[in-house]
Amino acid sequence: MKQHVNDAVVVIVEDDTNSYLATLDLLRMEGITSVHTRTSGASALELADTLPKIDLFLVDLYLPGETGYDIIKKIRAHPNTKNSKVVALTASVMYADIRRVREAGFDGFIGKPVRPARFGAQVRQILNGEVVWEWR
Repeated sequence: MKQHVNDAVVVIVEDDTNSYLATLDLLRMEGITSVHTRTSGASALELADTLPKIDLFLVDLYLPGETGYDIIKKIRAHPNTKNSKVVALTASVMYADIRRVREAGFDGFIGKPVRPARFGAQVRQILNGEVVWEWR
C-alpha cells in the first residue's frame, strides 16, 4: 500500500548542522512537514517514545560516540520503531561501507552529497516500500 508522502514522519539523525538543515529543506520541498532532527541515536529513540509512528529514519553512519550501525540495532529493538524504514544517509560511499550497511539491515542507502533533483524521488520510493541503494 502506497503511503501519502505528506503524511510521513521522518527523523534525520545527523550531527552536522549544514547537512541536517539541507536535508530538512529538501524534505519540506517534497511536502513532508513532519520532520524531526536529532544529533544522536539516543535522542531519536527518546523522540520515538513520544510519537505514534516514525516512517523513516535517515541516519548518518558516523556520529560522535556512536555509529549508524549502533543506531539501527537500537531502532530495530525499540517497540515503536522496529518496523520503521532506516536508510543510511552518508558520505561514506566506499564499497565496504555499502556492503556493511546492507549486512546491518538498513533498508536503503543514499550517498552524500545528496542530489537535490533526485532526493525527493528517492524518499518517495522508500516510503512506498521500494528499495533505494544509490551512493552516487
